[in-house]
Amino acid sequence: MLTVGVRAHDYGKDTPQKLFSKISSDGYKAVMLAFQKAICGVKTYYDVSDTIIQDTKNQLNINNLSLDTLGVYMELGMVNQEIRKEAVNHFIKGLEIANKMCIRNVATETTPFHKQPNSTRKDALKSLYKSIEEILPTAEKFKINVCLEPVFYHTLSSPELTKKFLSDFRSRYLKVTFDAVNLFEVQYKDCQEDLWDRCFYSFGDDIEVVHMKAITVQDNKLINCNFEQSIINYEYIFYNLNKLNKDLHIIREQADPKKGKMEYSFLEDLCKL
Repeated sequence: MLTVGVRAHDYGKDTPQKLFSKISSDGYKAVMLAFQKAICGVKTYYDVSDTIIQDTKNQLNINNLSLDTLGVYMELGMVNQEIRKEAVNHFIKGLEIANKMCIRNVATETTPFHKQPNSTRKDALKSLYKSIEEILPTAEKFKINVCLEPVFYHTLSSPELTKKFLSDFRSRYLKVTFDAVNLFEVQYKDCQEDLWDRCFYSFGDDIEVVHMKAITVQDNKLINCNFEQSIINYEYIFYNLNKLNKDLHIIREQADPKKGKMEYSFLEDLCKL
């Protein structure tokens, strides 16, 4: 079953009570939570106390929201080993929080190249491999999925590279966050179904969380937009998501709280395809 949710911090940074109440009132049934971005008083996962955890869980229950995924977005592909190791330690702290909350996924991207412009993809990939090697023992101990999000301008940049990365580790707890827009480039404008076929062939069975946002092309550049203007073939993507026959949260990314009810309805209708 596909369940429509939203990134909590797209509704601002607030107390769990106020934040989850707003989200629930727009119809959403789930959230993806990055504590440091969404919850007042939290700057890092080291700030997430047992009191904050319990308050968060209570408010999720009160507002009938499910939480499958923590966003612990760290730079795991950094070539600078001091920065990389700090990111790994922080991610492991996120796994410990997820374990306390009985959350099954912890998600991250894999470092954009503008953050280390002098580094090669080979070196960034070497760092990412090392980071995942260090993270997986904790994930496997807790039985929590590490969900990597491929992005065309990041270290893990294509469906095929993602497939190889997963295959190299062969861990049942290394999975994928699928964000179609993050793999979309201008050259796919008129042949995007081929890209989605490559995605589902390469890692469809390993998708554990889905992000949905909108994009269009202007002056041969990708521009963020609302769902009505988007050129993404959502129907084709949702058809393939439903074929997976998995319980997945469809997380609205870059949500506009002023259009919350409408955005929820748009995604909910797609889930029924």
